[in-house]
Amino acid sequence: MTDFSMEHSPLRPLVRKPVHKQVQDTIRTHIIENGLKPGDRLPPEGQLAKLLGVSRNSVREGVKALEVQGVVEARVGAGLFVQSFSFDPILETLPYGLLSDLESVGHLLHLREVLDRGIVEQVIAAIDDKQLAALDSILDEWRLAAREGMYHVNLDREFHQALYSSLDNPLLSRLAGLFWDTMQGVADQSTFPHVENPIETHDLHRDMVEALRARNPIDLRKAIDRHYPGIWSSIL
Repeated sequence: MTDFSMEHSPLRPLVRKPVHKQVQDTIRTHIIENGLKPGDRLPPEGQLAKLLGVSRNSVREGVKALEVQGVVEARVGAGLFVQSFSFDPILETLPYGLLSDLESVGHLLHLREVLDRGIVEQVIAAIDDKQLAALDSILDEWRLAAREGMYHVNLDREFHQALYSSLDNPLLSRLAGLFWDTMQGVADQSTFPHVENPIETHDLHRDMVEALRARNPIDLRKAIDRHYPGIWSSIL
């Protein structure tokens, strides 16, 4: 008789997915297979419970989870509807999930670095006098603080969000804000962000603006590259 335990990887017992998660999967599949659009009505919870052969509590739990994920919307007195897609639910919960995992924070920092370097040409093409004035205003306030030996993370955050503001992609600004939300959460638990030389940090950002003003992608990318070693040193 063959001893499968010696020759094969062990068979693992089947794991039954909780009913409310099965409800979530079924509703998602129903939306996709029927080509439902934002605003389309879904069956009410009571009818869903009968159709799926599960308790109303399981349906309610599954629907609540789908609401949090931004898939469906429950309107009081009206019923259940497909919700318009939004990154908001993902972006709003991501910082919390990253706070205890510095490796994931590093992954987020790497993503931001890739984005900053990758959109240099687009930022230069979209830059206008209003955006440059906004960046100059942030740097003026930043310089005054730096001369007093202070570093304000909110100014750093405003700078990078303003950097993306002329692009027709609000997700980029949200990602910039997400990075700083996460970093601020990490700062509550450690020493990040730690800036040894606030004036040098200000000057690195000033170099970015000067490269933008000159519409010089090479200098802008160099300025970005000089900016990141200090950030990486804070989490490594």
